[in-house]
Amino acid sequence: MRACCSIFHYGQLPFQRIPILAERTIHNRCFSTPSVLPPEEVRVNVKVGSSGSIALRIRNPPKPNPNAPVIIHLPCGLRTEGQHRSIHNTLNTLALGAHATVVEIAYRLSSKQPYPKPIHDITAGYDWIRKHLFQSPSKPQYLNNYALPSPQPRQRLGICGELAGGSLAAMLALTECNPNGIAAAALGNPIVDWSSPLESRMPSDSDSFNRSIKSLHSSSFAKPEHRYDPFASPLLFFRTPAYELPTTSLYGTSFSPAANGGLAKANDLSRELVPRRRSHRKHPPIGSGLVLPATRIDVGPHFMMKDQAIEFAELMQRSVELYEARSGTARERVELVERAEEGLWGEKDFMEIGRWMGEVLRRE
Repeated sequence: MRACCSIFHYGQLPFQRIPILAERTIHNRCFSTPSVLPPEEVRVNVKVGSSGSIALRIRNPPKPNPNAPVIIHLPCGLRTEGQHRSIHNTLNTLALGAHATVVEIAYRLSSKQPYPKPIHDITAGYDWIRKHLFQSPSKPQYLNNYALPSPQPRQRLGICGELAGGSLAAMLALTECNPNGIAAAALGNPIVDWSSPLESRMPSDSDSFNRSIKSLHSSSFAKPEHRYDPFASPLLFFRTPAYELPTTSLYGTSFSPAANGGLAKANDLSRELVPRRRSHRKHPPIGSGLVLPATRIDVGPHFMMKDQAIEFAELMQRSVELYEARSGTARERVELVERAEEGLWGEKDFMEIGRWMGEVLRRE
């Protein structure tokens, strides 16, 4: 049975709501009939089981190519993201830099919709992208009596995200890096281990960016055990947790942004969590057919989870060295970039990420 989606076309006409079958959605960007041009941007609502739906924003480059790469963008998860940049400009810059189609998955994450909700949203969005961007439909599709040619399989697929979006991007990149899956990942200040406390050197209250991260860290999980799931904390694909699972929820009360004495609270949490011995885990598993994608990890100078991001890069490099017999060094495959700037990626950064992604995805 074909599911229905609400599609929003942005073109010469004003905002227009057009109900259309999901299978027809992506074909608007790849048919070649001169009288019908592919829209620059399309919105799709995708159902996530019985728990509502999520929105996908699909942005085309100026001259769409059905064989061009596709890049998935995941928002950072901060409520203040809109104050820092325009989502429209973000997608447009990525599409221009990579000359690729960019799809943003608007996953849900809040204190009322905590983990594992965003994991389910991301996998549902990814499944939709794979079905409608990479696979030809079994029956011809039509739009305004025009027969739409079937899309050609995409050559490569990339993913990028920051903070919580970086965590989810890392999770998907590590679990969907099969030969027809994700081939490149760009992560900005990713939160790759939610089970560990924030660093004890807490930022000043005047640092709104880091205060937002504290709020995100404290409000994203309803149960402590969900922080220890590798699909939430992808660093745990490569090693065991650094702390025992707490019997009570320590995280939310310790890092409430409204609480006073953030440094003391962080030290209290570090004392209450029981450290455990770390040991390596093998990823990808032998025989899984997974190959770690080309990865770029950007970290700011004072990002409060910088140490775990660096460890994540080192463990990925270790996995490449130990378990893969491929050309190129591990540091070429997994690149750590220490930025001079704090905060989220800006337009210049997204252009650079887009160019890097386009180059990597077009390599033979």
